Amino acid sequence: MSHSAILEIDAGNSSLKWRWRGAAAASVANLSRLDTTLGDAGPPEQVLVCSVRGAEFEAELSAWLARRWNLRPRFARVLRECGGVRIQYPDPADLGADRWLAMLAGYRRARTSCLIVDSGTALTIDMLNADGLHLGGYILPGLRAAQSGLLQNTGIVLPPENGAVSSAPGNDTGAAVRNGALFMLCCAIQVAAQRMAGENRADVTLILSGGDAPLLRRELELEPMLLVPELVLDGLALAETESGPGA
Repeated sequence: MSHSAILEIDAGNSSLKWRWRGAAAASVANLSRLDTTLGDAGPPEQVLVCSVRGAEFEAELSAWLARRWNLRPRFARVLRECGGVRIQYPDPADLGADRWLAMLAGYRRARTSCLIVDSGTALTIDMLNADGLHLGGYILPGLRAAQSGLLQNTGIVLPPENGAVSSAPGNDTGAAVRNGALFMLCCAIQVAAQRMAGENRADVTLILSGGDAPLLRRELELEPMLLVPELVLDGLALAETESGPGA
């Protein structure tokens, strides 16, 4: 591995996504697994990180990089204006860095009003108008979190999964629960798109990312629609170019 390579890390709620810039992304459970996966790779030029895990994880990651390569990571920090995107939060630091980076990358692709949907442990929906102004967003339970939350708060016991999940009505309790969670997320995205554009939804580009993005793409009937698997990692490069993620 070239020493000029840049290592990009997206530390989400349930896994670590990582890649050498320009290469395919991979996912591991924790830093120990990442260390094993990297093997004897030489030190990168930079390590750029998006993390939603808080200060404790940032300290753990920093210590690991210091031991392995004597490097310090650069963590993405949300700016009010960057890459054509403007944030209206009273305190931009209250916005998750993962959402911000996804918006930077999504707006750069769309070049017009867009709906950014990142589907993982949580499902986030963010609205950007044609001028790059963040109109606000939503944070919902992701597909599996929605299903497990229902089960934990009811007496429903699901049989083993025995069929593809869709947004169609279920004809048994298992299908009704599993399909119901997907139906709920699809409806939320549809309504958000309608709210943005009124009757003319064709003016809004829907950009899907995250683990459940292919499933949502199959079920949604919105155009134009783009599937961008690693939107947060793409945003790291933009943040570095436009402003530098910060130290």
